Amino acid sequence: MSREFITALQERRAALKTELGEILKAPTAETRNLNDDERSRFDATEAEVRQIDARIAELDEQIQRDEQAAATAKRYAPTASVTVTSEPKTYQRGGGHSYFLDLMRAQIGQGDGDGGVNAARERLARHRSELDVEMPKRERQRSARAEQELRGVDQASTFERRVNPNRTDGQGGYFVPPLWLIDEYIDLPRFGRTIANSVRNMTLPAGTDSINVPKVATGTLTGVQTADAAAVTSQDLTDTFVSAPVRTIAGQQDIAIQLLDQSPASFDEIVFHDLHADYNQKLDTQVISGSGVSGQLKGILNVSGINAVTYTDASPTLGKLYGPLMQAISQSARNRKMMPTAVFLTPARWFWMASQLDAQNRPLILPDTSAPWNPLALQTGGDTVEGPVGRILNFPLLADGNIPANLGAGTNEERIIVSRTSDMYLWEGAMRTRVLPEILSGTLQVRLQIYNYAAFMPDRRPEQISVISNTGLIAPVGF
Repeated sequence: MSREFITALQERRAALKTELGEILKAPTAETRNLNDDERSRFDATEAEVRQIDARIAELDEQIQRDEQAAATAKRYAPTASVTVTSEPKTYQRGGGHSYFLDLMRAQIGQGDGDGGVNAARERLARHRSELDVEMPKRERQRSARAEQELRGVDQASTFERRVNPNRTDGQGGYFVPPLWLIDEYIDLPRFGRTIANSVRNMTLPAGTDSINVPKVATGTLTGVQTADAAAVTSQDLTDTFVSAPVRTIAGQQDIAIQLLDQSPASFDEIVFHDLHADYNQKLDTQVISGSGVSGQLKGILNVSGINAVTYTDASPTLGKLYGPLMQAISQSARNRKMMPTAVFLTPARWFWMASQLDAQNRPLILPDTSAPWNPLALQTGGDTVEGPVGRILNFPLLADGNIPANLGAGTNEERIIVSRTSDMYLWEGAMRTRVLPEILSGTLQVRLQIYNYAAFMPDRRPEQISVISNTGLIAPVGF
């Protein structure tokens, strides 16, 4: 049985190595480092490969010891054939040992009950030796019984036959258990952190609860000197500062310790992965629409002094949206004195735009690979609903599912954001994880926690931000 298990482990290891190659494919092709999600998946997969390697080595060593013990026993075995009939089997009803629990302990290398992991492995080895004797005996008994039944002699059958056994529960179905593909569990889908990743990311310094950046409030002046020895133009420079408070984003999950002990999956890794995914979504939501009070970051939509562009339309179309979009890009460029770098919109807004047709029922947004003539926009996205999805006037369009769609008087409006992302700073600390067994020890539970510190400064240059709003951006129905 150990050899079959080693074969299964080797097959699983090969699949994991293929998965590692898939994770590295995109960063290698794009000549970039792994992002947070790719790094998390890579580390988890690599850790499982190392665990499998250690388990294979352990099982291989056990097989070699068993073979040496069998060879020694054979050399010193008595010449007369001896059959032991009174010794109890290792696993039998009322024997106090569970085959499946021992198998789990041996596979995951954990568990203190019934003598622990080493005792479980010894019982499994002894059980294999018993089956080498018992299974041929049972096979001979089945063959003899089948031969008797074919001759019409059914006395050897101990069962009363009324229904042919099948997979119906109660008629044999309980002997066909479901197969749980725990390693292929389905995680909860969440939007990521498109805008948070697009702004300038920096490491949060230690030992502070706010980050302040000085800013020139009133600049100096130059001018034409009207005549020799005439007065030179002068204006005093004044300054102010912009502040970004350090905020905390945290989450936790209480788990029964029996679940961690008994589950064949690393359930703590599943929980931490889910908490980390939710952290990324919450951080991106704060970057977009945080209030700046009650422990929240100040989000882009709550910055004062931005360029507000209104698009009012009871029957919006892509053609009519084009004007306000160009106005938003123009105001950002004119006021910032530099070009914006990105346009952010919801995935629903993007696919609504892509569905718009001209008077001849031709799509207005076309794939850039088709070399279209005079397109309104180009579709350049990959296989994700977030991140870069297209371009308009060579400005990248990025979809972010965390842009709210419940704004405005009717609480049903979206927003389109135009910005120069390098003007906005996001500081993040190193993610902290904690396992706290003491606090819930009275109920045999463990608390898993993650938390991180972040500071966001979207208002260094409010003039670079343009936000399109009003009834023309009511969330499109069906998208």
